Amino acid sequence: MIRALFFVAKVALLVAAAVWVANRPGAVEIHWLGYDIRAQIGLVLLALFFAIAAIVLMYRVLWEVLAMPKYWRRYRAQRKRDKGYRALTLGLTAVAAGDVKLAGYQAFRARRLLPQDMGLPMLLEAQAARLKGDDATAHEAFGRLLENKDTAFLGLRGLLLTALDSGDTQLAGNLAQRALALHPRQPWVLHMSYDIALRQRHWDEAQKILARAERSGAVEPVRALSDRTALLLQQAEDDYQAGHTGAALAKLKKAHSLNPSFVPAALRLAQLHIEQSHPRQAVPVLERTWKENPHPEMVALWREAMPRKAANDGSERMRWFERLVALRPDSVESQIAAAGEALDQKLWGPARQYLDQGESIRQSTRLYRLRARLAQAQNRLEETGLMLRKGADAPPDKLWICTQTGRIYDHWAPVAMPHGSFNTIVWDYPRLPASDGALAADRTELLITAPAAA
Repeated sequence: MIRALFFVAKVALLVAAAVWVANRPGAVEIHWLGYDIRAQIGLVLLALFFAIAAIVLMYRVLWEVLAMPKYWRRYRAQRKRDKGYRALTLGLTAVAAGDVKLAGYQAFRARRLLPQDMGLPMLLEAQAARLKGDDATAHEAFGRLLENKDTAFLGLRGLLLTALDSGDTQLAGNLAQRALALHPRQPWVLHMSYDIALRQRHWDEAQKILARAERSGAVEPVRALSDRTALLLQQAEDDYQAGHTGAALAKLKKAHSLNPSFVPAALRLAQLHIEQSHPRQAVPVLERTWKENPHPEMVALWREAMPRKAANDGSERMRWFERLVALRPDSVESQIAAAGEALDQKLWGPARQYLDQGESIRQSTRLYRLRARLAQAQNRLEETGLMLRKGADAPPDKLWICTQTGRIYDHWAPVAMPHGSFNTIVWDYPRLPASDGALAADRTELLITAPAAA
């Protein structure tokens, strides 16, 4: 629309000029070198117009001819850049694919074709050297990236990964702090800084980074709560080992308050109360966690927290364990705990009732062991064998298992060794192999390890 209006305006000006000249007739006389030239003013203006147009056209032609070397250099430079960016793309793809030879070759081409670019070509060179195992060249290339504020973060990231690969956690920690200062809300930086703080066992620093990561959305609230509880539990254990029992107790109480369903915190807090001769304070801790997440390791502490009156009276002892059943009657762990106490007191009828109720909730290896024990105590040998066979075929019980490796542990720990992952040991069912032979072998292993885990 604007172009059309502009064209109309130019035509209007031209028509107006023509009308103005037509309304003012006249002639132009030129006397030069003995020649007399007389022409109408319109012809003179028209000749002048064509003369100016010819001069402009000649100027443009001459300008383009003189500028051809410049255009040629620009064309070659553009072709060189295009080849350089193609080499860069191929090189980064080779790095991602792990092709050491191609990555090195394309890194060389990218640096030669893009000598002024200190960003991605330098990063490709560093990554190719790192892939090749040339740490010195990689470190130098990443260091050059630090010289440019636009690529400083890429350099920090590369140096950080190189430090982690070489096992230099101290240098990695310092680099992580610099990266965190540059990009305090970057999820990758937060995760890496948190992981390094955990590796260095800087629990306080890890707590701060975890809080920042949760606020920025880099960590889900459920995971943040679990890790925060595990960190408090580890800090409490460090305080306890250092002789600061009060500080340890305060951290355990905070952990249990934040996450009552976290069994390790409840176990340690109840155990510490019992060690300090305060078994009554352990009771509400165990009851609260049992109501949310029953666990067999809590049964021994529940027995230790038993009042003296109940300890010396069989019926009171039985009522003490019936409290667990009342807290979670829908849990097989409640029925197994009460059945175990009934068996200890040789109360065969109540024991069978609890076991029947537990079997209706869920079949388990531990439950059938108790059934075999009951049958053996009553001299029913055929039933004993039947229960043992059922136990071997029953679904496996929950175990402490690492979510990363599937490794089975006897007890929970904040750091899963030997690989060192943090808070990855959970109370869960093991993952069974698909093959029948492997399944049988795995069940045999579970039968061996389950008593220790329980």
